[in-house]
Amino acid sequence: MKVALRDDDTSYFTSPARLQSVYRDVWTRIPVCLATVPFTVGYRRPGIPEEHWNSAEAFALERNPALVDELRRLLEERRITIALHGYTHQDYANGYEFQAAPDPDRRVSDGRAYLERLLGTKIGVFVPPHNALSKRGLAAVSAAGLNLLGSFLSFRPSMRPWELRTPVNYWRIARFRAATSRRRHDRFVYPFVLRYRRHAEFACHSLIPGTTLDELVSGFEEARSVGGDFCLATHYWEIDDEMYRTLVGFLDYAAGVPDVRFVAADELFA
Repeated sequence: MKVALRDDDTSYFTSPARLQSVYRDVWTRIPVCLATVPFTVGYRRPGIPEEHWNSAEAFALERNPALVDELRRLLEERRITIALHGYTHQDYANGYEFQAAPDPDRRVSDGRAYLERLLGTKIGVFVPPHNALSKRGLAAVSAAGLNLLGSFLSFRPSMRPWELRTPVNYWRIARFRAATSRRRHDRFVYPFVLRYRRHAEFACHSLIPGTTLDELVSGFEEARSVGGDFCLATHYWEIDDEMYRTLVGFLDYAAGVPDVRFVAADELFA
């Protein structure tokens, strides 16, 4: 069984010291997939100065050279991998970036090329800002051949570009939902890769304020019982002492289970 860890929102506004304070004892055990924003526009969240919340200015990652140097070092040490996390992470009046931006194809291609060049790494994974995608946004990700690592993704065929595998994957989701006695709107995380013609998808469990260790263990054991894999997604800027204890407690639990491998997020799609 493969277990991976995803962290969202690394950007110009990220302090290398903050990443170290959260993960210095974690990425020695499991690689952390840092979903990274190439040209972030300030939005409302802790760690971004309030004066930038409503600003239209885009901050290129390279304007934080200390962070860039740290990411390059961590990549060399195989402590982290990089995923593309949108282009600006900008929120629009009618939706989040990859629901409402007018040019998702350009954002995917330019953002990926920029991060690969700046950090000297290959990027094969896309994490949608706010885990939100329109049909057009998903088509842009798929056209680029990027695999999708998300949470709470819609599996409705009407929300997806049509291809022969769309109804087959929808049937797989419906069958799993029925097998676990879930109704249509009950939350669940499908523990297998869904493969489409040009991309694949895998869903993550969330570690947010209030998430308990029992909840994570329950999701892990459900995935293990059916031969699936497990991905945990969180935000470094949200992690306090309680969330850190939950994270480490989960890693300790998973490490004690036979045949569990901690892997980089890209390996979920192998």
